[in-house]
Amino acid sequence: MKWPLQQVTWEKIQPHQIDLLTTCNLSQGKSYTSKFRRQILSNCSQGMRRASIVLPHVTASDSGLYRCRFKASTGENETFVMKLTITDGKTDNRHILFVAGGTVLLLLFVILITTIIVILYKRRRRREKRVLVKESWDTQNKASNNYRSPIFTNQPSDDAREDIYVNYPTFSRRPKTRV
Repeated sequence: MKWPLQQVTWEKIQPHQIDLLTTCNLSQGKSYTSKFRRQILSNCSQGMRRASIVLPHVTASDSGLYRCRFKASTGENETFVMKLTITDGKTDNRHILFVAGGTVLLLLFVILITTIIVILYKRRRRREKRVLVKESWDTQNKASNNYRSPIFTNQPSDDAREDIYVNYPTFSRRPKTRV
């Protein structure tokens, strides 16, 4: 507040009741602590402009709505409601499981994609090697057998024809006499 506080009241709001935690009346210079089951510490002092309480050794049962009502020396009234959430020390690991599971799935996906790429690359290399080996084998085989390619690469451009000569052994035309 801009002005010094005159009266501060802290309460715990529960569904079936409202518990008074502490009241600090600075105009009378007195602080009252209720018979609430918990020890409550407050910063009640003359001329203060902020109000706070301390709940030592909180447990999950201290969770809930807390209301602070105060009145300034000018007569201005304010009320604030705060929600206090306290866990019992156990953490909720469900989100950790989702993050860990997602990370594992992403890692498996990356491994799968990498494996597929490597397999495809190796197949391609094998095919290229087969083609090279086959071409090399065909070339060697043709050269050793003196085969001629069935496809003529040097076709004459005009209608000129070449003579073809064939070597074959001469056989006698006379029949053999039988003995």
